[in-house]
Amino acid sequence: MARTTLTRAEVLDAAAVLVKQHGPAALTMRKLAAELGTAVTSIYWHVGNRESLLDALVERTVQDMGAILPHTPSGGTAGAGRNPGERILSVARILRRELRGRPHLIAMVHERGLTERMFLPAQQALVHEVHAAGLRGSRAADAVRAIQFQIIGFVLVERNRERSPAQSPAESELWDPAAAPHDPPLARALARPADPERLFLLSVRALVQSLLAPSGPPR
Repeated sequence: MARTTLTRAEVLDAAAVLVKQHGPAALTMRKLAAELGTAVTSIYWHVGNRESLLDALVERTVQDMGAILPHTPSGGTAGAGRNPGERILSVARILRRELRGRPHLIAMVHERGLTERMFLPAQQALVHEVHAAGLRGSRAADAVRAIQFQIIGFVLVERNRERSPAQSPAESELWDPAAAPHDPPLARALARPADPERLFLLSVRALVQSLLAPSGPPR
């Protein structure tokens, strides 16, 4: 039996799940209606045609990305916390999580030429923190862009590694401690699988510390 009540938000929620799991090609009005237990005509009534539905998903993704604010150790938001560096790291972690959690939706935003608008709120959050750290002008702009590029670049590398075919020889085979007698601990560490979360925090923290240092980053 078809559902008698349905909201636009429920339609968008179900559509977003389909796109997240299987990509935009998997989103058909018939499949969406089946997921919601309603008639196709009901879907059209709430969101229009498929192209209008995709536009609505893109707009909602842009809005969701606009909610990025740094979280503090106590669970608060911007305006509290230890220091600007830690709050920047919080923004970076949230942005990475959101980008990784919705790659298909992010790709749709990019295809519609809304990438810069989508990243603007995160940029504004970073600007707030570099200002709090005392940076101004071009130095502040360089810091914001360097941090943003680091986050996005890291996510792209992660995605590429995850989608790449199995490597032969693998890292564990390339880095045999016996073949690197000058530094066996290094070889053993490189033979182990990378820990993306730890490397992300390490790289962003080092970059932020350099950018916010009183003397500024080396030119």
